Amino acid sequence: MTTGTSPQGLGYALRRSGRAVAYCALSIGCGTRDEQGYPAGIAHFVEHNLFRGTRRKSAAVINGYLDKLGGELNAYTTKEEIVLHATVLKEDWKKAAALLFELATEATFPESEIETERGVVLDEIISYKDNPAEDVYDRFESLLFEGTPLATPILGTAASVKKITPAMLRRFVAEKFVPEKMVLSVVADIGETVLEKDVLKLIDHVFSQGS
Repeated sequence: MTTGTSPQGLGYALRRSGRAVAYCALSIGCGTRDEQGYPAGIAHFVEHNLFRGTRRKSAAVINGYLDKLGGELNAYTTKEEIVLHATVLKEDWKKAAALLFELATEATFPESEIETERGVVLDEIISYKDNPAEDVYDRFESLLFEGTPLATPILGTAASVKKITPAMLRRFVAEKFVPEKMVLSVVADIGETVLEKDVLKLIDHVFSQGS
């Protein structure tokens, strides 16, 4: 495995595999524990809305972009990080990684799309409450970490999610989605020396655009 940090401060971890499929992940070091000053659940809500449009792509284009390559795109939020990840054929890893960076640095958070995702998250909160295992786990963590930011449910509450505005989403991303908090991971059947060179070139391109 090859690891390092780009001149912009962004970390990377690269590994060669013997498979035709490549795996890319962009981890941003901000999660539920970093929501001070914002409504609870904003990190998870940001994750949902990153897919709802960028300066160059609509939500529909984003949702179909990797599908056309036979790939997959997804994301998740934890107490400590937001992770965007993609699976594609090895020859398409650059397109996948570039898309992950675009979502993280160029999301526009259109208001109409935000309201759609708000409904999705509110439904998700209800479904968690209807799932005893999930509800017990959230209650356990709230007691275990009582008095700390880790006590907050990742999804937030219905009341807190309803308070989140487009301006809050943009401000959260501007504050938290910085190179020093990001790590790009790539696993592909490509020599690590070549992979590292291309990754550094991609990172330089992304952050030289003023994103």
